[in-house]
This record gives sequence, C-alpha cells and structure tokens, in this order.
Amino acid sequence: MRPFRFALALLFLGLLLLQSVQGQQARQRSKNLGFAALTGNSALHKELNLSSEQQATLQKASTDARQAIQAAQNLEDKARLQKNWQANQNLREVISKTCNQEQQQRLFQIEIQWSTGSWMLLRSELASTLNLSPEQIRQIRSLSQKSQEKVRQLRKSRNDQNRQEVQDKINSLLAETRTNALQLLDSAQQLAWKMAQGKTFELPPRKKAKKP
Repeated sequence: MRPFRFALALLFLGLLLLQSVQGQQARQRSKNLGFAALTGNSALHKELNLSSEQQATLQKASTDARQAIQAAQNLEDKARLQKNWQANQNLREVISKTCNQEQQQRLFQIEIQWSTGSWMLLRSELASTLNLSPEQIRQIRSLSQKSQEKVRQLRKSRNDQNRQEVQDKINSLLAETRTNALQLLDSAQQLAWKMAQGKTFELPPRKKAKKP
C-alpha cells in the first residue's frame, strides 16, 4: 500500500510543478511587444534614467502612437502599414528630440531585445556592425517577406473568439523567422549581434486582469 501512496504523492507533486511552470509561462511577456508599447513602459523609463519631463513627453508620444496604430487595425494592409509606419516615425522623432545620445543608444539595444522577426537585422543602424553581404541581405529580406505574408493571412483569420490564439501564432512565427535569419550569420556576425543588444533588460510580468 505504501508504494502506491508514494507514487500517488509523486504524481500530485508533479502536477503542482507543471501548473506552476504553466502559470509562469502564461505571465511571461511576448518579445513581440511593439515599439510604441515598449517606449511607454515605466520600467524602460527607469532604465534610461529619464527625467520626469522626459517621461511625460515619451508617455504622451507613446500613447498617441498606440492610439493611431489601434485606429488603423481594420484598414487594408497597405494603408494599415503606412499608418503604423507613420505613427512609429512620429514617435521616433519625439525620442530624437527628447533623449540624449546615450539614452537613444540604450533604447535601441532594448528594442533589439524586445522585438521579433528578421527585419531588425536589416536596420540601417546595424549596417556597419553586422556588415552583411549582399547575399545575406537578400536571404534575410526573403525570410521577412515570406513571414509578413503569413502574418497577413493569420490576421485575416482573427476574430473576437480566437484573437489571443492567432496573436500567439504570429509571435511564434516571427520568433522562428528571426532564429532562421540569425543562422545565416557567421560566428563573427553573431557575436556582433549579441554585443549590439547590450545588457539584458527584463520587463516586469504582466499583471493579471482582475475578475469582475
């Protein structure tokens, strides 16, 4: 009888541990955070050592950008992408006028860490750092275009019932695309990519929504 009880106790303990891990995973933030959401986060403001005036300016600019992006969600792809680009461009202009060079450099490091997809490897700020060959650029651009098309198809399937499920699929797809893109880099480029991210920056876990 004792072996049976012991096995049952182990099974119960295993289930508790599994639930704990699943709970932690559920609270983890997606790396596909979005630039507007990232720049509005108070933990980022603290990391950048922003003054109260800088924080207020970035918070407003971030809110404006998120609202513009939200308003463009139901537009056709071309119009939506244009609106999103313009919203983020406006935000970046505010940042360039509000933050000093050191703060902007650290923000870019964190942006690399908290974005997904392969397009980040093609950012002009990293051109001299990664020194990609024309063939690498072609391959990474091809990966980006293919993933963007898959994301568009996933967005078309999204509704009120499956919204989170579709978003999870998009996040996984973009993360996989970046992994595939990084495999195209040689060892020196991969080291340069890692160095470009600077010190690891972690955002606090999301707070669980309170039940009504």
